[in-house]
Amino acid sequence: MKLAAIDIGSNAVRLVIYRIFSGGQTVMKKLEFIRIPLRLGDDVFKDKMISQHKEDMLIKTMKAFSLIMEVHGVADYEACATSAMRDSMNGKELVAKVKKTTGINIEIIDGIRESQLILDSILNMFPDRGDFLNIDVGGGSTEMTLIHDHKPVMNSSFDIGTVRLLYGNVPQSEWERMQAWVQTNSEKMKGLVAVGTGGNINKAFRLLELKDLESTSHEKIKNLYESIREMTLKERIYKMRLNPDRADVIEPALKIHLSIMKWAGIKKIFAPNAGLKDGIIRELMKRNAAKIAG
Repeated sequence: MKLAAIDIGSNAVRLVIYRIFSGGQTVMKKLEFIRIPLRLGDDVFKDKMISQHKEDMLIKTMKAFSLIMEVHGVADYEACATSAMRDSMNGKELVAKVKKTTGINIEIIDGIRESQLILDSILNMFPDRGDFLNIDVGGGSTEMTLIHDHKPVMNSSFDIGTVRLLYGNVPQSEWERMQAWVQTNSEKMKGLVAVGTGGNINKAFRLLELKDLESTSHEKIKNLYESIREMTLKERIYKMRLNPDRADVIEPALKIHLSIMKWAGIKKIFAPNAGLKDGIIRELMKRNAAKIAG
């Protein structure tokens, strides 16, 4: 069975397709991954609206995704939109247009559901014992979940994201709210370890030449952050070989991770290279469990 997930974020839109096998145990094989840097947050975090140009580009992207899913013979899919579409005054109207023109049904999800789906994508990678803080930094928001002995105990969402920060659209009060949440709730945990998700922390780990399940320290992430911050955008693109839509947001993303780790007293972080799209796939697997087994 082939399943597909579409993640419509504030910085990029992603499609992933998996083939799911069942023969004694379930096996997942990734068949397709496409990332389109639409950056819907450019419009929303400045003007509260998605522009006509970005609407047209999203509709074209969804048409392309629809055709790719059809060619692959995808049996089931989910499309989830996050912070930019949540905040856009014309988000629901655009969802209706996409449905009418492409047949793809988009669900605009809140921050709590977003964090739950992200957690589903990584929970099986955790040891059975220990305290962890999942930090997912996106273009428009940051989601966090505290995990104790393999069980989520608390989560929250904050309107602090990389694209928002680029446009100076994060009030100090939101930083203070996030800091208070982290400090209050991390006090209850011992030996807390961070698990970072999202494209920027994954890219940071690749720049540090780390593997998916390797950890690194707050100090090494900070050193990388400082070196990136000293570079111009052009230098990041040509010296570090970052895509333009990654080169400008990786600095604020690392700032968010470092701030949270500092507030929580966290010294170590993992980045398992998973996120919302992977959580969607796992939800689809649960929904189609009987068909997969059969």
